[in-house]
Amino acid sequence: MSRPLADRTNLVTSREEHWKPPTYAARAGAVAAVRARLLRFFDLQSGTIWADLARELPAVTGTVVDVGCGLQPFRRLFGDGVKYIGIDYADTRATFAVQAPDTIYYSGDRWPLESETADFILCTETLEHVLDSRVFLSEVFRCLKPGGRVIFTVPFAARWHFIPYDYWRPTPSALEHLLRSAGLVDIGVYGRGNQLTVACYKGMGFVFSLLSPQPSNVAFEWLCRAVGAAGVPAMVALAMLANLTMGWQGAVDFLGFTVTARRPA
Repeated sequence: MSRPLADRTNLVTSREEHWKPPTYAARAGAVAAVRARLLRFFDLQSGTIWADLARELPAVTGTVVDVGCGLQPFRRLFGDGVKYIGIDYADTRATFAVQAPDTIYYSGDRWPLESETADFILCTETLEHVLDSRVFLSEVFRCLKPGGRVIFTVPFAARWHFIPYDYWRPTPSALEHLLRSAGLVDIGVYGRGNQLTVACYKGMGFVFSLLSPQPSNVAFEWLCRAVGAAGVPAMVALAMLANLTMGWQGAVDFLGFTVTARRPA
């Protein structure tokens, strides 16, 4: 007999995550470089985003605006000749516990930039946290110079994160509609990963959840950790399989999307 809905958790009441992944940030030094590589190997979302941006950002020139920049993890992928501007919401410091020293923090819907400032806008894993994406995209259009380009990354198969400030999982159809409605053209939506990557990602997430169980009773928590520890070799094998097959073209299921567009000249 199935349980009535009232016996299950009402997710509207959720206000935080029990476990958060390590923050992804650019750090100097050999140890930090190894840590970043390991994080990209196991965190398939970060790994696929890095792989896509590493192909695109080195060729960017002019004024760059990194919107929702967080700890600016992709800043070093740009060439030395760019003028980099990082902006983020003022409440990011309290909501997401993220702060970078040379970021411009702002409140409200309007970005702290003059119109037609940017030759290039980067927006990574931010749209899903924006309640009014139409207003946000109108600012993208306003701040881009005519002919300027923008790259977004958005999650698709990713778990609910930064609860309760995670709102959307747009499909390619929705992304194309939103960007075209904002006046952007030459829109491209490219899948990151494939069905196998997503399956590996979910399997690895299950092992992580066992290693960090929800508080209930001590015996059950330690049982989960023991089962999770036994699953670590399987998690490593899934990570290896996912990284080896990440280049396969997906069809209907993806970790997320890398989206390109430009403002008409």
